[in-house]
Amino acid sequence: MELLQLENIWKEFDKKITDNTLINKEILRRMLISKPERRLNWIKVKAGFNILSPVIFITLILILDVRFHFKTNFYIGLTLFLPVYLITYIWDIKYFTLIRKIDFTMPVLSIKKLIAELEKYKIKTTRIKYFLMPFAMIGFFLMIIQKITFRFDFVSIIPLLLIILVFIFSFYFTFKYSIYGLFKKLNNEIDEILILEKE
Repeated sequence: MELLQLENIWKEFDKKITDNTLINKEILRRMLISKPERRLNWIKVKAGFNILSPVIFITLILILDVRFHFKTNFYIGLTLFLPVYLITYIWDIKYFTLIRKIDFTMPVLSIKKLIAELEKYKIKTTRIKYFLMPFAMIGFFLMIIQKITFRFDFVSIIPLLLIILVFIFSFYFTFKYSIYGLFKKLNNEIDEILILEKE
């Protein structure tokens, strides 16, 4: 009789340990999920900001009181600027919808797959954006410049060199820290959850 009681007590104790382990594992999982979830929310906010960019762009034009001169320059500039702006805007909308697909109640492998798809899409579109951006910038300058005068002296080349340097630095920073760094951290955090679930 005592042996049967001891077995029952042992089974009950074993069940409590298993239950506590599962509860602790779930608490740890939720703690680990909160970091990538916050990171992804920040990515979502930045993507939402890009979607609002036309409103911000128009507001800046109104505040700065930019004068457009409807001459040949303007139409050439518009044909360079508008297609690039529309293409990148459509890509920003698609990127935002891809982010919204990621739900942390999904299985971790599904989340990892969606994040890999998101990273691949972001890298591809950003590369093309940087290739197209000089055309958009030239187009915008053509839209606001009244008449084009070509002077090749040191003073007129300095602003052009500064624009090129900022562009190169921006390209480097965007890929090194903003895209690769961000997604590397996100993937590492997702891997921690995956390791926990395999235990």
